[in-house]
Amino acid sequence: MDARIMLVLHSHIPYVKRQGRWPFGEVWLFEAMAETYIPLLRSFLRLYEEGVRAPVTISMSPTLMEQLHSKYIKNEFINYLKACEVRALEDERYFISCGEKKLAETAAIYHRFYKDVRRDFVIDFNSDLLSLVKEMQNKGCIEVLATAATHAYLPVLDEKSADWQIFYGQKIYKKFLGVEPRGFWLPECGYRRGLEDILLKYGFKYFFVDSHAIEGGKPLGVFSGDMLEEEPEIETFAITGLSTYRPYKLKDKDITVLGRNALVSRQVWSAEFGYPGDENYREFHKHFPKSGLKYWRVTDRSKPLDKKEYYDAHKAEKKAKEHAHHFVSVLQRTISEAQKIGFNRPLIIGCYDTELFGHWWWEGVTWLEEVMREIARHNLTMVLPCHIEAPRYEAEIFDSSWGMGGKHYVWQNKETEWMWQIIAKANQEYEEIINITTRSELGERVKKQALKELMLIQSSDWFFMVTNNLTKDYALKRFFEHYTKFLRIADAVKNNKVDAGFAEWFAKVEYEDDLFNSF
Repeated sequence: MDARIMLVLHSHIPYVKRQGRWPFGEVWLFEAMAETYIPLLRSFLRLYEEGVRAPVTISMSPTLMEQLHSKYIKNEFINYLKACEVRALEDERYFISCGEKKLAETAAIYHRFYKDVRRDFVIDFNSDLLSLVKEMQNKGCIEVLATAATHAYLPVLDEKSADWQIFYGQKIYKKFLGVEPRGFWLPECGYRRGLEDILLKYGFKYFFVDSHAIEGGKPLGVFSGDMLEEEPEIETFAITGLSTYRPYKLKDKDITVLGRNALVSRQVWSAEFGYPGDENYREFHKHFPKSGLKYWRVTDRSKPLDKKEYYDAHKAEKKAKEHAHHFVSVLQRTISEAQKIGFNRPLIIGCYDTELFGHWWWEGVTWLEEVMREIARHNLTMVLPCHIEAPRYEAEIFDSSWGMGGKHYVWQNKETEWMWQIIAKANQEYEEIINITTRSELGERVKKQALKELMLIQSSDWFFMVTNNLTKDYALKRFFEHYTKFLRIADAVKNNKVDAGFAEWFAKVEYEDDLFNSF
């Protein structure tokens, strides 16, 4: 079938280094590394070595790249894996003593899993995931997109802050990957008119939006959308007559916009009928109290956690492969329908959060690898954005996001409005100190740290957590901590209070918020 398939994975973890460990903080990063990033990279390498050409587009947030590069994080991650191995082994022995053979088998699988991840990380990958990503991009296995420095939700930011986020996002990308990025991932697919001008200013050639931004109609939403306590009003966008089956040149601008395919994305993301909700897959929300490991299956999404049945890894793996074959059949049908309505060589783009695969959906890495194998078996073509020709058609696109409601509600609402007001005040404070001359090396470091703290409070994560009431206390704690640090730094610069007492406090701040040191 003459079509092109593009899979886009967006990778992001907020800055959690030295910001708490359990249950909130560094463990989020360690779980994503162990359950998602390392298994996925291993899978991509395996396919490449076998001659299966299935390139994937990946974005990596600068906060994620900075943390993956950190020697501290690398060492602590190894300790985390060792602790997981111990807990799994203890579970296995406990279940054997209780006569729970099925649970003991699952515990043994966990023990091997964490041991294998540690071997991959330390021996095969030399504890350096970013060098591996760089190597894979150079080989053409993947294409890496840049994104905003602290994964800020750009549509609600003022122009100058959005500029900083994009500029430093590009700068950190080049620092770690050694080349200029061509494509940009808008955090949360959040677009407003005018952002393309900033992207053009820094040389970006293309970016991605959700399907309704191009086609109109009802927004798709995301798999995690059912976590909202109060669902926002969902706007229906005017039907445009355009389609995500082709790339577009943004009207009167020399930049390409690529749209997420609604059907292909819904098949995976949908909380109602997406694959991760299958009864055979591992239940994410139920933990064994002794170890924190998970031994139950979804069973029935409507059942409470105490009614869940034991997980069977072999059945789950079989189901993942069945779902992979089904997904490719969906791709084939989608291609056929596109060709029937006149798109002779349609472009099918599926966009997903990387952490869905492995972390949220334990079997997702197996599913994705089988999808890529199945695509190759059917002689379908997977492409990267760099393979896409210059578009012949123009489009105007709607302000939009892939969040519930299709616009900005998840990040800007009555629960978060006061946070945006604080950010506006902080922006004004920063404008006051940016041109103040400091007469010491410490003074210059202080001004740089002020910008880091400002960008950290702009992270979209805090707004998402507050809106969803998920880890809300942690999100507010982080927001206020960064804002408080910013205020003290700004006061020190404005009033020349960079004395010994301040220097001692500031050393702790630099230690805690140790990122973007190439500023």
